[in-house]
Amino acid sequence: MAFIFELEYISSHSYILRYIEALSKQSKVEVSLIQSNDKITFIADENDPNLVDFLKVLGETLPASLFMRGSEHRVDDIPAIKTELDNSFSIPHSIGLCPVCQKELFDPSSRRYYYPFTSCNCCGSQYALIEGYPFRRENSQMRFFVPCKACEEEMTSNPFRKDYQLISCHACGIPVKMRDRSKERYANDAGSFRTMFEVAAKAIKDGKTVKIKTLMGERLFFDAKREYNLPNKRLMVLDAGNIESFCSVIKDEIHSLLSIERPIIDVAVSDEELWPFYGRVATIKYPDDGFSILLAKELTSQGFGYVGYIECDEEQSADYIIDYDLQISSQSDMRYFINKDSKFIVEGERVSFPAHLKHHTNRVAIAHGLAAVPNNGNVLIDKMEHMDNVEATELFVLDSETEVPEHSRTVYFDQASASLLSVLLEYQFVNEKAVGVYFDKLPIFLYHNGKKPIVAVPSLKFTSSQLRENIATLREGSDRLVENFSKKFPEIAEKLFSKDAPTDLFEAAALIMGLKNLGFEAVGKEALSFVGKGGLQIDTKLSDNRFDPYAFLASIMSYKLADVPVTLLAYSIFESFGDYITEVLQELKRRSKAEHIVLCGKAFGHQSLFSRVKRNFANEKFLMNRKFPIGKENAVLGALVL
Repeated sequence: MAFIFELEYISSHSYILRYIEALSKQSKVEVSLIQSNDKITFIADENDPNLVDFLKVLGETLPASLFMRGSEHRVDDIPAIKTELDNSFSIPHSIGLCPVCQKELFDPSSRRYYYPFTSCNCCGSQYALIEGYPFRRENSQMRFFVPCKACEEEMTSNPFRKDYQLISCHACGIPVKMRDRSKERYANDAGSFRTMFEVAAKAIKDGKTVKIKTLMGERLFFDAKREYNLPNKRLMVLDAGNIESFCSVIKDEIHSLLSIERPIIDVAVSDEELWPFYGRVATIKYPDDGFSILLAKELTSQGFGYVGYIECDEEQSADYIIDYDLQISSQSDMRYFINKDSKFIVEGERVSFPAHLKHHTNRVAIAHGLAAVPNNGNVLIDKMEHMDNVEATELFVLDSETEVPEHSRTVYFDQASASLLSVLLEYQFVNEKAVGVYFDKLPIFLYHNGKKPIVAVPSLKFTSSQLRENIATLREGSDRLVENFSKKFPEIAEKLFSKDAPTDLFEAAALIMGLKNLGFEAVGKEALSFVGKGGLQIDTKLSDNRFDPYAFLASIMSYKLADVPVTLLAYSIFESFGDYITEVLQELKRRSKAEHIVLCGKAFGHQSLFSRVKRNFANEKFLMNRKFPIGKENAVLGALVL
């Protein structure tokens, strides 16, 4: 009889499978491993003498993953399971460190003690060093470094680093330098690396800024409770047990932060001392790569529970700079969303890409710098600069792309249609009828007849060039609204109706509301600060169900004139959008007799909007991306089936 363990795993990535495989070999257990579309299954002889110990270690060390949902086991005959996912093609990960590598990082007897480039087949930011495919050392920045004898031997003896292409250690690895305004120092062994991170932590404690070329990109670190004139500040949590002392978080959010994918999430800030710097809602994450983990260790020793940071570029100035002479490939971070039992990726390239999918096509698709190309009967998706020339019968390009390769058959597509199809492709419903909405800046409603998506209810386009006139002529009395608003808020009106007025709808809304920062995120953070029970009705349409941006802004101006609190007004915006969206989708579904409802676009990553839509659809199921972002990045996937 066989012991059968099944792990629900909603992802095409193989790093969890590889971890189980490596651990089984280390434990000397014979295991058959199969990864299908939604599941990882391993099968072993129930009488294997090492099985119990293996299962114990697996239970204690298996990395948490955003894509794991549950597990079950049984003793049965060996099942006949068809392998649906091809794991023969290796892609570079961009995730946190597994328990094995983290242990090495802090073990003084390890060859990788305080070595920030530590990683293995199952973990780490391998993507930072990749230059092309296939994923081999010669196609990476590591081609400049020859493995030492100990690393060469480890590639044959250590199951976690068997044939690992990026293997290195202090003896054969990458030297790192730290410089300030007066001197420069190098780190190339355990002692000098530890000293470097100690110096960096003490500098931050003294109010200095430290820029580090981490394996997740350039980051500037600083004391979170000091004033720095920096945009898009985030908090990095250094101690998992300390999170609840300054943030209001639920258990699922903590688990997500600590998962091997290490996403960023938005949470309510309970520490009032942080409000002047981050507002009442902050973006937080847990240390992911070796550089961030080692800095976190030393900052914790200095008494820090968290540290401020921003994603930056090479031009960012700093008091101290930690760098090395390699060009790394960076990605936008994964933003994750949790609302009770609803969990999904809002936006970002990291973790989702690169991807290797079981899908046959002769088409190349390009969107937002990502390319989906045929690869031996499958599809490889990654940034264009990592792709070689490929032969394809047709080229599909997002209509907003500026750099387009030449091809005899080039087809342009729109974001909304591709995003909707990306969801249907994930669920394998491409040939079935569906209605959906793509909401990024303006909601666009679509109907898919099983063959192609059609824009069913477009939004009126928003332009700021004649904003005063467009609002003043909406209806009777609108001209007086504009006049009264201009008198009461002359500074806002001057900016709103000038030639340099915001061209983004939510920037205009934030300006009318009098917010310091402009845009969707600024309005969203105000909405999350609202603690009441219900909102006001914001106008979203005038006729034929089309969203009218000018009616929307006029409504906000009216409430602003009435001195409605900003948090209530912001919350009302998302509540009204939620009602409008569900009303239109329900009507479209009724008329078209569609089988499915699809939601996509990063706007649904806002708690107030998603909660309203979910409440309105309480008795109706809707579909969203599970493996890929609901935001713009999913377009490259949907373009494969346009």
